[in-house]
Formats: sequence, structure tokens, C-alpha cells
Amino acid sequence: MSGGAAIKAGRGQAAPRVGRPPSVTVPQIVAVALELGLDNLSLKQVADQLGIGLATLYRHVGTRDELLRLASFELMLRRQAPAAASAHWSEVALQYAETLLQSFLAEPQLITELQRGRLGPHAEVDLLEQFLGVITRHGFSIDEGVSLFHALGTVVVGTATGMTGNRAAEAAGEPWKIETRRVLGARDDDELPLVRRAYPQFVDPGIAQWRFTVRSLLAGVAAARGETLPADLLATPAADRAVPIQRKGSGKP
Repeated sequence: MSGGAAIKAGRGQAAPRVGRPPSVTVPQIVAVALELGLDNLSLKQVADQLGIGLATLYRHVGTRDELLRLASFELMLRRQAPAAASAHWSEVALQYAETLLQSFLAEPQLITELQRGRLGPHAEVDLLEQFLGVITRHGFSIDEGVSLFHALGTVVVGTATGMTGNRAAEAAGEPWKIETRRVLGARDDDELPLVRRAYPQFVDPGIAQWRFTVRSLLAGVAAARGETLPADLLATPAADRAVPIQRKGSGKP
């Protein structure tokens, strides 16, 4: 995304004082914020990295939250690589979903900003415009494109939230997979037979399982359009496998 677009995204920011040309620009500030990482980012860190005072920074970015919104917006657009003109519409949709998921996983702060309502239309309209510009060339109406856009976004946000939680638990020394195994081991051996068959996929779905979910969504859209997905998009994840988890102290093998 160009620096001009980033400036447009930051409507409401303080204008430089007349007669005192700024020594730094908003795009430069955003670039430094992304370089430092959005987690625990402080305006002082950004100012120090740029070699300017906080007062100068505040003339361009009024608050930390404003900077996070601008940086988050920039990050998502930057990772939206254009799809090949010859790609099937389902490949376009899958690529959009995958790049958006990677954005959330790379910067978990995006999820927090979204939950707090700070990633509003300013962070979505350019994404939607880009998505519709491609998907409508494949015979989708505007309404159909918007519906697909929101459906993919719902799957992405849910997946990113779950995977981020898994990573945080693992970093804290309490991986969900191990904790779930401990919970199942504490129950009677004949309890929760279906959950035992689903372990560990339901606590550790991974990217392969997530792609299956997205492809299932796309297959439904294709069926409604009287189409079938390309064969290479119909791959299924590994077959489910039962993992024997006996109750602690059980004499069973």
C-alpha cells in the first residue's frame, strides 16, 4: 500500500503546524511501528527509533490506539497479494482467507483491536474493494461477493482467535492438547468416546484442518452456483484417528 493511502486511512490525525515542516511522516511512523511489532508497542519506542521527540510524534499520531489502527490497516493491506487473473474464483477466495489469517497470526494485536471495535470501516473498505474487484470478474454479483467476503472473514477470525489462544497457552507452559489429554485421562474410560476419537484434531486443528473448513465453505458456494471446485482444492485432511486415553490409574492397556 502506498504512503498516500496510509495517510488517507488516518483521517482525524493532527495536521502539521503551519510554518514548522514535520521531520517525519505518517507512513514513516507506521513503518517503524510495524518494524518494532504491535504487541506492547509504545509511542516512546517509536519516537526513539525515529530520533524525534514525543511532541513531534503527537503532531502526527494523537494516541497509541490511533497508531495501532493505522499500522493494523497497513499490515492487512500489505499482505493482500493480487490473485492471478486466470485463477478460479475459489482460489482467489482461498488466497484472501489465507493471507488474512496469516496477518492475524503474525500480529495477535489485530484480534484485540478488532474485539475493541478499533478495526472498523477504515480497515475494511479497501480490503472489500480489492476483493470485489476480483471476485465480480468471475460472475459474482456485488451482494454475492459481500456475502462471501463476510463468510470468509468469520471463519478467519474464529480460527485466528483459537490458534492464538493455543499459542499463548503453549507459551505459558499449558498447551491445550496436553491439558485436554489430562482432562480426558481423569474421566472414566467409557466417557466421552467421540471426543476421544476427535483428539487431538479438535484441540490442534492446524492449517490443514482450517483449509478443509474453508474449502467446505467454498464447496457449498460452488454447489449453489451449480459448479464444482477444482480437484486440487478438494483435498481432505488426514483421516480421524482414535487416541487411547485411559483414566489415570486404570488397569487397562
